[in-house]
Amino acid sequence: MKTNQLLGAALAFIALVSSCKKDDYRKLEKGNPSEVQFTSKIVGNQLTKASGTSWDANDEIGVYMKQGVGLNNALASNKKYVTQGNGNFTASGSDLINYPETGAVDFIAYYPYSASLEGTSLGINVSNQSSQAAIDVMYSDNAKNLDKNSGSPKLEFVHKLSKIELLVKAGTGVSSLSGLAVSYQAIPTVSSLDLGTGAISAGTSPANVSAKVAAQNTDQLVEAILIPGEYGAKEVIFSIGADTYKWALPGDSKYESGKKYSYNITLQVGGAVKVEGTATITDWTSVAGGSYTIEKDKGTVTPPVTEGKEETVYEETFGDPTEDVSRVRIADYKYFLNKTVQYSDLYTDSYVDIRKTSTIGMHVWMPANRTTGIKIENVNATGYSNLKLSYSLAANGSEQPIGVVKVKVNGQEMTTTPNGNLGAQHEFTTIQVNSAVPTGNLTIEFSADASVNKAGYRLDNIKLLGTK
Repeated sequence: MKTNQLLGAALAFIALVSSCKKDDYRKLEKGNPSEVQFTSKIVGNQLTKASGTSWDANDEIGVYMKQGVGLNNALASNKKYVTQGNGNFTASGSDLINYPETGAVDFIAYYPYSASLEGTSLGINVSNQSSQAAIDVMYSDNAKNLDKNSGSPKLEFVHKLSKIELLVKAGTGVSSLSGLAVSYQAIPTVSSLDLGTGAISAGTSPANVSAKVAAQNTDQLVEAILIPGEYGAKEVIFSIGADTYKWALPGDSKYESGKKYSYNITLQVGGAVKVEGTATITDWTSVAGGSYTIEKDKGTVTPPVTEGKEETVYEETFGDPTEDVSRVRIADYKYFLNKTVQYSDLYTDSYVDIRKTSTIGMHVWMPANRTTGIKIENVNATGYSNLKLSYSLAANGSEQPIGVVKVKVNGQEMTTTPNGNLGAQHEFTTIQVNSAVPTGNLTIEFSADASVNKAGYRLDNIKLLGTK
């Protein structure tokens, strides 16, 4: 009996050691919790995805933590992290990832989360376009060489599919667009994302796909997220009741990963085909598609006239240093993303600093009850048109007024949108400049006056887009 008891105890000990071995990466040093939480950015425009202007509450991502190449021996695989809508992601229970006690790791993340992956491959099916967010596949692999002293990794997501947007107008002989339906004919609907490499497989399973149609006053906005690839001569059918309008996509139409293509479409009876310009957006990388007038029951169109491509002229996210540089004067900071411009304090007797928190990456801090500002000189916008300036703003308090922080370009104060107040404390809002931004060599200034800055403000993700 005693021998059997000893044997049973030994077997139990071996099983326990084996079980613990699989979770060695979870070991925590006493007094140094290493639970991993994430902040995030969607490349192109912070906190923006297909379903709207911000992450939605309870949006879920899948996360891998790995050392070395590939995901076959990942330390943590497909762990579900959730956001409350502010772009910060956390997990609980068995999904919680801990940094290993020693050594550096890399993180890979994807959206939307799936509990039923095929190995390390995310299945993609775009046949149902009714919920754009459900098929807006995004991927992040920028968070690398991090350890338990690195804090919260900032995941930068990129869109992996292509988005097509049609703004449809009623032309001659078309009294109303009510009941408009739009269908892409015989296009690929199935693909997959290799989570180890970020590669999208070639599309298969061709089918007719109904696009999402939404009313925009008298016009109709038609959206579709498609698998990247060749779409030349693919037919698009517009239907209003018994009337149909057919359009063949231009022969050189190649839709690329992460890009959004916008077209202005006019449906009319007996009209000529013409090109009138383009519409662009900022949340994906925009490509000018052109404007078309399409005759009833006819599908012949002329190629669009190229109107230029929207590009990033200047961008500053204030870097992502691994060492502790939480509060640094502008003159001493060396981790700016953009190295071609000059940064300085706007005032000589009062200053801002560059800092980060446990949940927010590097940003400009404008302290409360002080008049401070930052000046950015030598932003080269020569040769660009239709310039668009945006930035992200948060306050060290809830419901603080947006207008406290002023922005000037070449000495001229800009108007911005939205107006009113920011949201919750430390919650960033993307601000768009409404005023016309001049071309040429630019000086951009952000400032806050002590008389109205009662909370302290955080400035991040400054971006200037232009067409060239």
